[in-house]
Amino acid sequence: MNQQKYYSGIKLSDTDCIFKISKDNLCAWVEGVDSDNIVKVSGLVKNIIKESGIRYGILNPYELNGTTLLIARGVEPEAGTDGRIEIIASSYLEKQADKETMDPRNLGLIHNVTRGEIIARRIPPTPGKPGQDIFGATIEPKPGEWVSFNPGSLVEIVNEETLTAAASGALKIEDDGTISVTKEWTIDGDVDLSTGHVEFYGEKLVVKGSVLGGFTVETMGNLFIGGNVEDEAIILAGGDIFVNGIIRSQNTMVKTGGGLQCGALEYCRVFVGRDMTVRDYVLNGDCQVHGSAFVKDGKGLVAGGKVMVGGSLEVKNAGTSANVPTFLSAGYDPLLVIHHEGLIKEQEGLAKKLEKIREGLLKLKKIEDSGKKLDPKLETVRDNLQAAAFDIVRQMDFNKEKIHKLEKDFGLMEKATVSLLASGFPNVEIRICNASLKLREPVEKIMFFFKKGEIRAKTLP
Repeated sequence: MNQQKYYSGIKLSDTDCIFKISKDNLCAWVEGVDSDNIVKVSGLVKNIIKESGIRYGILNPYELNGTTLLIARGVEPEAGTDGRIEIIASSYLEKQADKETMDPRNLGLIHNVTRGEIIARRIPPTPGKPGQDIFGATIEPKPGEWVSFNPGSLVEIVNEETLTAAASGALKIEDDGTISVTKEWTIDGDVDLSTGHVEFYGEKLVVKGSVLGGFTVETMGNLFIGGNVEDEAIILAGGDIFVNGIIRSQNTMVKTGGGLQCGALEYCRVFVGRDMTVRDYVLNGDCQVHGSAFVKDGKGLVAGGKVMVGGSLEVKNAGTSANVPTFLSAGYDPLLVIHHEGLIKEQEGLAKKLEKIREGLLKLKKIEDSGKKLDPKLETVRDNLQAAAFDIVRQMDFNKEKIHKLEKDFGLMEKATVSLLASGFPNVEIRICNASLKLREPVEKIMFFFKKGEIRAKTLP
């Protein structure tokens, strides 16, 4: 049916009113309607509706708006929504959820991801919802458009729908939608209220300023701090730690699986997985070092507190003229000792269990030797005891290897030395392995070593 004439409008007979249909076929109305002619127009419209073929969205009653009488209204199609990229990395979602309730020091500065973690997914577009015009024809909607990932470095696209991290590190999302992972992160200033606590999964974290009191910095890799580490700060690193300034205060703790290099230590606790080098002094520190330690540049002073190392210790000056109690220990790694003692106790416990199992098996064997056949229940007990005995013997053999290695390390510790490159003062206690001595008078340029169960000394050149 030709509706073209209705687009321009047709005059209703015996009236000045005009009937029109919109060019998109979504509306039909009459113009020029008033209270005087509305009844007449309503009657004339019924014939026009039939004549024009309108069969959908006919209003009952018609709607009068000013001088326009709306006769029929179709349904516009709803356009589909475009596809999108949704970030689903756990650290990102946690920060969004905690915005209202988070501790002011837990700002989530860095969105950490682990290797293989799904960090984003591609959400498909929607097709939209069809409409219907007043003639009953379906109006197809405009479908949404697909979007593509904009991958940066260290990410991988899986099945075109999922983006994963190719390495552990920090998630970065640029303004243009580029998604990448970085293994290095730099904080230009201090770790303070502007950054909150800092946690980083990558290989290298740089703090150009200081770590202020009460804040925690944790990284799986290496850590570089350009300033100081202040009171009540906590520093944790899987790799090496480099601090240009001072690590200070008794409420401060530094722990690293790698080595530690710093300017000075004051009244703090440090736990070092490898070697430690202090460029100036250690004052009343509590230091436990798996490897060796060196305090021989600058003042080269260790005064007060204790420095315990698994390897050797080199210090320029130990103690002070005020005879401050100072404890220096080499060739003794508390962690290895604790590990060794734990393995010995475990072996003793396993041996007792094995003996009980063997007693049970022996009783069952006596029954079989007497000519009696074990019933199914006892056979199951026997099989379970044999399996348990096998597992215990295997675990004890594994422990023996670990104990042997630890005892070999203990043997190496006996070769550890404590060297005072310049001077040592009274009330400095020296321990190597299980032997110890306390300085009673000042000494100069001397090295202490372990031999035949006691500490001996020789003058350094």
